[in-house]
Amino acid sequence: MTFLQPPGVDMRAAEYFWQGKLEAFETCIDKLEPPVLNLSEAISKATIRTGRYREGIAWSAKVINNPKVQIVSHEYAFWKTSMEIEVVAQESAKRVEQELARVKEAVLSFRETTKNDLSSLKAASDRVQTETLKMSKQYKEAVDLLTSMQFAQAIENAERLAAALTAIQNLNQTKLSFAVFGEKPSAARTNDEQRQP
Repeated sequence: MTFLQPPGVDMRAAEYFWQGKLEAFETCIDKLEPPVLNLSEAISKATIRTGRYREGIAWSAKVINNPKVQIVSHEYAFWKTSMEIEVVAQESAKRVEQELARVKEAVLSFRETTKNDLSSLKAASDRVQTETLKMSKQYKEAVDLLTSMQFAQAIENAERLAAALTAIQNLNQTKLSFAVFGEKPSAARTNDEQRQP
């Protein structure tokens, strides 16, 4: 929804309104006065300047109370009030549109981030589920292997091997000693001859 800016309206006029600068706001609106509602000629005719008794401006009741001037002045007042409302309404609509665009951008960004986060969570969940299934399968295979007859036979064989190795180790610690008893024929006689008187 886009409002057309009235021709010649300076959008600063609405800013003056929002800032509480009502005189500046009214001046901006007065500059938009259409020629049909221009009262400057009637006002100049109604203005009486007399410096005889005091300084100031007076108005001729004859001109001011003229029905044509009254109609135009009422139409001008109605037009000015309507224009003030229109300018402020258009500026308000413009601000609302800008805020809506900003909120829409934030919502789209949030949706995109949430969508990415959900995709990441789903991918992580799928990876965890796949790894869990692999671990369960491997655990079952390990349990089946540990409780199989072949593993029981392997444990028995390992126990026998350990017992055999222990026995071999104990043999290494035993010292074997042996001696050969016998004589040398020539040396034995020499010793015997020396002993005889």
